[in-house]
Amino acid sequence: MSEIHQLFKSEVDPNVYYIMTSEDPLILVLYVDDLFLTGSENLIEGCKQDLSSLMHYFMGLEVWQRMGYLFLGQGKYAVDILRRFEVEDCRPMSTPMKTNLKKLNAIAYDLVDSTLY
Repeated sequence: MSEIHQLFKSEVDPNVYYIMTSEDPLILVLYVDDLFLTGSENLIEGCKQDLSSLMHYFMGLEVWQRMGYLFLGQGKYAVDILRRFEVEDCRPMSTPMKTNLKKLNAIAYDLVDSTLY
C-alpha cells in the first residue's frame, strides 16, 4: 500500500474510513468488535499486511502472528483487572467455591416469601 497517501475519516459516520488511490477506493468500517474492508483485492491485501505489522494489542486482546497463524490472548487484560482492584498478589485457588456442595430438593421445602427480596 505504498501508493496510499492519506486515510480519510467519513464525515457521515465516524466508524468509516476510506482511502483513495489512482485506481480504486479502499473502505474500512469499524463496527463493535469487527473490522470490514472492501475494495480491490490488492488494496485489501496491502491493508491487511499494514495492519498486521501494526497490530499487537486490539480491543483488549493481545495479538501474536506467526506464518499462517494468528494467536489471540487476554493475559494483559486479566493482569490489568487484577491491578485495578489491587489483588495481583493474591494466591490463586483452583476452585473458589465449595466443591462438595449438595443440591437441595426445592419441592421438599416450604415456599420462599418473594416479598422479602
